[in-house]
Amino acid sequence: MGFVRGRVGGLLGGFDIDCAVGAHSVTGRIGGMMRGADVNLSISGDEIEGRLGGAFHGQSVYACMVGLELGGRIGGELVGRDIALKQIGEEVTGRIGGEYLGFSCALQQVNGHLVGRLGGQFGGHDVNAKVEDCPPLLAALLVVLTYHYYVFTRRSPPAAANP
Repeated sequence: MGFVRGRVGGLLGGFDIDCAVGAHSVTGRIGGMMRGADVNLSISGDEIEGRLGGAFHGQSVYACMVGLELGGRIGGELVGRDIALKQIGEEVTGRIGGEYLGFSCALQQVNGHLVGRLGGQFGGHDVNAKVEDCPPLLAALLVVLTYHYYVFTRRSPPAAANP
């Protein structure tokens, strides 16, 4: 069994990731105990699907890996974002969401770590995650989901604000 453990963002304003990666599943948690989300994904062949977060405040995840490319979606048809990642050597690049409301992915696997940046130079977050027995595209998907979850939840008002 492999894992992806690390941080998206810095010590302040960053988000932890701690996921176990098996042959047919990915389970774990992003963020902390108070403000975080469970990760429950199943892997069947080239398809990855499941849920990020709970039944009420979570989002569905679907992705398909074909060769060195991963395409998919987080969230539903109306309020979701497309995911497009591509691996070239040790680098994983791509885009999540649209041209204007999305964010870019520029990651590299170096000595068992996935490092790089999600989002822009000024508004994005650095990535540093230890990766073991996990394909780079799948590890990249997990850090992308972490960043997406926190961008999405930070913009959403708390449930108490919506009577």
